[in-house]
Amino acid sequence: MLLALMLTIMNIMIRNLHKLSRRTKQSLMVLFDSIAIVLCLFAAFYMRLGYWFFPSGDIDLLLAIFLAPLIAIPIFMRFGLYSEITRFMGFNVLLSISQSASVYAILWGLLTFMGALEFIPRSVIIINWLLVVITICGSRLFVRRLLSKISSNNLNNNILIYG
Repeated sequence: MLLALMLTIMNIMIRNLHKLSRRTKQSLMVLFDSIAIVLCLFAAFYMRLGYWFFPSGDIDLLLAIFLAPLIAIPIFMRFGLYSEITRFMGFNVLLSISQSASVYAILWGLLTFMGALEFIPRSVIIINWLLVVITICGSRLFVRRLLSKISSNNLNNNILIYG
């Protein structure tokens, strides 16, 4: 019963998202990517250190984590991740995501090391890169699947073949 209610609410939300303007959908993608990048950084620290790390004493490291989307989002825009229509994306978008995440991870790593921030293991940069690629690619594929399912459900099954 609860599962059916949740699926109904999710279908309504997806249909409403489907009706939003292109600019609003792009803004939602940017917001999701920004939150995902910060969470991927915290997860990378967790995977490397084995405990949830929150740099409460080091304000520079905290700023480096929370300002990471300011590095990543312009790179993602430059690679065209927000100009693609998610419903029709193909393999080339996944390649663009991998390339843009690589540029972001290298740039973020260089900035944090050149800024002489303490307590950033080098492996966090690689783990962060992998998590960002998996998260962004996975989210795009998930949304693509949902939108294609909604589109196929909305098609009229009455077909007339003439000729």
